[in-house]
Amino acid sequence: MKFIPNTLLARFLILIATVLIIAQVVSIRIFDYFERGPRAEAIAQEIETVINFTRASLISSREDKRLALISELSSKGEIRIYPAYYFEDIEPLPPDPFLKVVAGKIKERLGENTIVITNHYGVPGLWVSFSIDQDEFWAVIPTPGDRAFPWHWIGWGIIVAGLSIIGAYATATRINRPLNLLIQATEKLKRGEIPEKLPLDSVTEFRTMSQTFNEMAASLGKVDQERKVLLAGVSHDIRTPLTRLRIAIEMLPKKIESGLKKSMEEDILEIDNILNQFIDYVRGFNQEATVTTNLNDFFSHMKNQHQILNRHIVLVSNLKIPIFYDIKPISFRRLFDNLINNAFSYSSGEVVITIRKHKESISISVLDDGPGIPPDHIQRLLKPFERFDVISINKKQVANNREGCGLGLAIVDKITEAHNGKLVISNRAKKGLEVKIILPLISES
Repeated sequence: MKFIPNTLLARFLILIATVLIIAQVVSIRIFDYFERGPRAEAIAQEIETVINFTRASLISSREDKRLALISELSSKGEIRIYPAYYFEDIEPLPPDPFLKVVAGKIKERLGENTIVITNHYGVPGLWVSFSIDQDEFWAVIPTPGDRAFPWHWIGWGIIVAGLSIIGAYATATRINRPLNLLIQATEKLKRGEIPEKLPLDSVTEFRTMSQTFNEMAASLGKVDQERKVLLAGVSHDIRTPLTRLRIAIEMLPKKIESGLKKSMEEDILEIDNILNQFIDYVRGFNQEATVTTNLNDFFSHMKNQHQILNRHIVLVSNLKIPIFYDIKPISFRRLFDNLINNAFSYSSGEVVITIRKHKESISISVLDDGPGIPPDHIQRLLKPFERFDVISINKKQVANNREGCGLGLAIVDKITEAHNGKLVISNRAKKGLEVKIILPLISES
């Protein structure tokens, strides 16, 4: 649900506040329910006393003086006495739970034949019947209302809720602190960086969590270091015989067929390219420092450098003002070199680079006019060692590209991720492939 916050702290506070409100309401209702009976009993006892005293007064008076006594009793206080008549219209009590409890208590004390009604003849009050000999009378007593709302309970409830929320906030913050440190450390680990050791908490569960993560990070760091040592060794051990082979080819007699010699040189070059791609992929790109760079100048420079190689690049941009972006320059250059090289490998003419500035992002696309890629195979290109040689998919020939070992787009994907960007590959509407890099917009000037 959209209205529920995502953070643990906010959810914890909402949960505590909701539980407290429900507890306060339920407590008030329970108190009201159990307090209603004793209060109704006290009111019924008071009414019984009034009825008994009134009956005793009327019985002890002379019959010809009763009306005068009734009039005098009615004028002395809030209680009034009226004679009752047979065949009066008796309306039932209103649906008030408290009045029904009071009426039941009165009947228990004065008898089941006692009639209890309210607002009879439009006169407000609680009308209770009683009889003297053959005469019937009404005693009209002010309607016992509900007690005043206990606003002081609300005040105390607010104080308790406030203290509870403060305590909940302190507890949630205490829980969030080691979790946030863990999240930050895992983010660094995700980017290929070795995070600093997490502090060991005094709480047993958090201490175990931090200690386990530190051990895992240390193991990953050790593996990464061993990998770098292995790569350095592989690079040295393989390049040394490659260099000897290259020198040996140069020293071959001229009578050797030039085509065979050229083929051998291309094989060595291909091995060298594969080795470079492999090392680039495994080494990663997170250790390189970021530099604030003018993207307009960056792509203009790339265009000029490829122009020297007789590669025609069309640069289309809507950047009317310089856009500066924090990039890892060597990796960023390698990213677009890979994309441009791939585009020219499959393209029959020019390659187009488009740069678009959006509200919250910058998109950079490399477009070619080659055969494209079947949609269901696009995601395969991002996996290491996946490549499309001369194959037929759905009876459609895909261009042949023998250079590399299928790590080009995988390297592009890793560099894009290192810049917090997103890689999108799609076929163009008419012909060719579009590889788009979407970067979050940081700043502009």
